Amino acid sequence: MIIQCSACKTRYHYDEARFAGAPAKKIRCTKCATVFEIRNPALNVPPPPDFQPEETSSISSPMPGSDEFNFDTTMMGSHRKKVAQEPPGRAGAAPASPQVPLPRTGTAEFEKPPVVASAAAVSGRRLRLPDWERISLACIAGPEAGRIFEIDRARMVIGRAGVDILLNDPECSRQHAAIEVSDDKVFLVDLGSTNGTYVSDKRISQLELENRSEFDVGSTTLMLIRTRKE
Repeated sequence: MIIQCSACKTRYHYDEARFAGAPAKKIRCTKCATVFEIRNPALNVPPPPDFQPEETSSISSPMPGSDEFNFDTTMMGSHRKKVAQEPPGRAGAAPASPQVPLPRTGTAEFEKPPVVASAAAVSGRRLRLPDWERISLACIAGPEAGRIFEIDRARMVIGRAGVDILLNDPECSRQHAAIEVSDDKVFLVDLGSTNGTYVSDKRISQLELENRSEFDVGSTTLMLIRTRKE
């Protein structure tokens, strides 16, 4: 589940199993040190009036120059925070082939004609959702942070207009990228977007994603979630 600090609105990933049956927990934000309460979504009833949630111990702030928050491993998993500055060598570099890492362009949107052709049709991949697995995208950063998008078709387009996964993100192209599922493989395909699609700060044209892979479209960060169906 995704939780949010009540003061500074920083979001984190939290493993629901760590509730251990408790109806609520208190979490200390590593960014502003505010202690806030979260409730167990598996329990539909509120905690008893005399219940006191257990408060976690204080956890350290990120080290200078690091883009990672380190959380108490008994309470939270790690969460990748997007850095504000561009890595050296990105700004001003000439664009290369779409098959290799390219420099990230500016945030201004100069719309190109939509490119909607399926990469699977070009490569000969057969698009089909697996019967044994549920696939979704969790938005972990950006204007839509906290939302979950279910992948219920073998090909779904991500963007800000006329798409399957609609993002309220002005830095996204209208049809920015696509998720294509071929049985047990999930591919991320850039659709000729203006600002590019990035995995681990590398611009990609298409790439096979693993479970919990993160990728950036515009100012939005999405994570692929794969779980087995019961």
